[in-house]
Amino acid sequence: MSIKRITISVPSALAAKVKRAAGKKPVSVFVANVLEEKIEEEHLERAWREYVADVAPTATDQQRADDVIAALRKRKRRRAA
Repeated sequence: MSIKRITISVPSALAAKVKRAAGKKPVSVFVANVLEEKIEEEHLERAWREYVADVAPTATDQQRADDVIAALRKRKRRRAA
């Protein structure tokens, strides 16, 4: 895999939080993982909105799907912790 160095600027308080959250991992690895997860979530959200627009599910169907998605996110967070 090719690595590309980029520079970002964040408020000092956020930088401190990122360093704490990264723990023993290199900050770049931690940030890359967080960005990958966020990009995946955005892709899924966009796909879901397109599906809803195309299929027009009932409110009950939407709530059921939202509940499933929320449960999957919780499970994913627990595994990552």
